Amino acid sequence: MRIFKKWGGRSGPTSESGAPTSRAWSLRRRFLLMVMGTSISLWLVSLAIVVGVAWVATSEVLDDALEEGARLVLQLGVQGGRDAHRGQDAGLARGQELKLRIYYQLVAPDGRVIVRGEDTPKDAFLANPKHKEETTVWVDGKLWRVHARTGEGGVTAQVGQPMEERLELLSDMAENLAWPALGLLALLGFLSWFLIRRLLRPLEDTALRISAKSPDDLTPVLAQNPPRELQSILDALNALLARLGAALSSERRFTADAAHELRTPLAALRMRIQLIERELKLPGPHLQQLRVDLDRCTALVESLLALARLEPQSSPPDMATVDLHAVLDSFNLEAAQAMGMRLERSLAEPHIWASPSLAASALRNLFDNAVRYGQQGGRVRIETTRLAHGGVRLAVRDDGIGVPADQRERLGERFFRVLGTGRTGNGLGLSIVSRIAQLHGASLRFEDGLDGVGLSVVLDFPPRS
Repeated sequence: MRIFKKWGGRSGPTSESGAPTSRAWSLRRRFLLMVMGTSISLWLVSLAIVVGVAWVATSEVLDDALEEGARLVLQLGVQGGRDAHRGQDAGLARGQELKLRIYYQLVAPDGRVIVRGEDTPKDAFLANPKHKEETTVWVDGKLWRVHARTGEGGVTAQVGQPMEERLELLSDMAENLAWPALGLLALLGFLSWFLIRRLLRPLEDTALRISAKSPDDLTPVLAQNPPRELQSILDALNALLARLGAALSSERRFTADAAHELRTPLAALRMRIQLIERELKLPGPHLQQLRVDLDRCTALVESLLALARLEPQSSPPDMATVDLHAVLDSFNLEAAQAMGMRLERSLAEPHIWASPSLAASALRNLFDNAVRYGQQGGRVRIETTRLAHGGVRLAVRDDGIGVPADQRERLGERFFRVLGTGRTGNGLGLSIVSRIAQLHGASLRFEDGLDGVGLSVVLDFPPRS
């Protein structure tokens, strides 16, 4: 039963069939986008408010300057505005650029422009000004901000300023504000990314701890000083693991107890069959088939009991140097001899570092499997080689009926048997070998057998640590 799936880099949640149900999304990325989106929005609003306030304040200052300019122009006009005009022109001729250009007019009561400054429109800004007025008008295709001041004799001093000059001041102010603000936004983005990554680190650490879990490790997932939001998830997950562990433990106990209890009545039943054959002298074929079926049941019980003992283990017990020649010498060769099969040894490395009992069980299961699915007069070769990294490769090869390549991936599943072989078995032998390989950290794969036929089971044991 598959309990956990390792978490991949971009894999999302999957359904029971293994198909992705939706694309995974990043909580960190959403946090960062939310913080930066809110910050940029507030920055734009604050910039608009600052520019608006600056525009109002600047407009008031410039309007006051226009008012003061109108008063001065009116006084100068009374004293001799033409001379003032000529003086301004003379100043410009000397190459002195004015910091603040004044566009002024002295307008007679009939609307005629008496005196005007340089680049000032020929037509009056306001044809009928009031005593004191600040307004915005279109003159000569430009928008002007004008202040008019009427003096004695009905002469009006009108001072204007193009709106584009005011907008230039505003754009310069906005530009001077924008670059520092953009720098602060970049700094805010970096700090937000760094802090969000740091705050979400407990989630990543917890994910790594969960991904490191195996079906045999149902201990609680612990985190160092987790936040309250994560602690509630861990509590729920640990409660689930506890219930799952209890259920699996109960299942294993039931399997082990059932298998253990079945051994005694099966052994007694076999003895009774032998007594019946001996005392009553009944026809042999039926009792012989009954004895074969009983042996199959006994083998199934022994396999279930072996799996029940292997499941709770997380590491192989009593690691030692195993002499493969001694293990092979202990095999019962009656079944192989009955089929005229011969056992070949090619042990370039006669020793492996493993649990003696488990290694013997795995090798015995592989040999029995090769004999069961071998052919009359066939061969079974057991060979070992030394790997480059120091480990040992153990292979059991036969020239029997073999397994199609498209079904080899399922070898090792419990109770899986290739149909149409005509051979008896319970489908648990390779499951036991697969579990023993997992406990030793060995890799298990299946290849073609001898002379391109049959099956080869290859185990790569790691070097001694």
